[in-house]
Amino acid sequence: MANEMWGVKLAMLVVGLLVMVPETTQLNVDHPLFSVVQRVNLEAGPFLGLVISSGRDEKILINSTYFTPHTSIPSLTISGRKFNIGKFNDVPAIYVLAGEPLANVGVTVQILLDTFRITGVINYGAAATVSNKVFIADVVVPSQVAYTGSWSWQCASLVFGDYNLPEAGENSLGVVYGNSVPIYTSTSSKQKKAYWINVHSDWVQLASQINFGERPTVHIGSDVKIGTADIYVSNVAYAKFLNSKLGVTAVETESAAVVTTAIANGVPHIVFRGTSNRPGSSSDKRLSEVTAKNVLKTVAKFVDAAYPMPAIRKYSIVN
Repeated sequence: MANEMWGVKLAMLVVGLLVMVPETTQLNVDHPLFSVVQRVNLEAGPFLGLVISSGRDEKILINSTYFTPHTSIPSLTISGRKFNIGKFNDVPAIYVLAGEPLANVGVTVQILLDTFRITGVINYGAAATVSNKVFIADVVVPSQVAYTGSWSWQCASLVFGDYNLPEAGENSLGVVYGNSVPIYTSTSSKQKKAYWINVHSDWVQLASQINFGERPTVHIGSDVKIGTADIYVSNVAYAKFLNSKLGVTAVETESAAVVTTAIANGVPHIVFRGTSNRPGSSSDKRLSEVTAKNVLKTVAKFVDAAYPMPAIRKYSIVN
């Protein structure tokens, strides 16, 4: 009964999203692609937005059966970003590479939301596990993300000297403290600050109710958290600090920017990360590819659950 009620609630949520999605692009009327984008939005949208992490993720997506490019308008390049138009599991979708550093990620997502009619955003890709409970090739779906690279120097939190080897002691790097960041919303000009940023609760709850199967192992829950920074973490001591002191499950370089931009625009969103390596250990190319396929498979099952109605899975643009 509970699952049936949740299904009804989800269907109403999706219908409501379709009503709220803007009908027109925010591109300037003088933009050379204005009329093309208008046509795509009105005849092909609304779309699911897929923000993916790397060329490897893109290659696996293209070679899979999940994404079908549109035959007439397969892509549009706007502000240097290539937005690929088609269907993901029969759902009208646009995917784009996130780019780096974090500033570029946020800008890419904002262009996606400003330009196209987007009902929700899924960010997926690779991460490094810093938890002893999460293994290589597992998939993590965080309930919270944080900018773990936003620091105030000389404030007590991470004491570098505690990690001196072979013995702890004084260190001229001093100490750092993780900063809370302002969270912007679509409904208020008032900012609130937070260290941990909540991922869209309805979509995380939906993901927690999906039977993803025995493989890959999918970790979802209030204790699953991702740390995001313009830092590739290979230092074992720092990885242990993130896990033991902050409760971080995995680390990567994008999701917090995707989440905060989606929140600012009032758009549902979720993050899927395949854990392809562990700080201090070398990456295995074969395992990394397996992980990328695992996370794509998990995303596909979520899309099937989140977009269940046939009417949402069609677009009418003339080929």
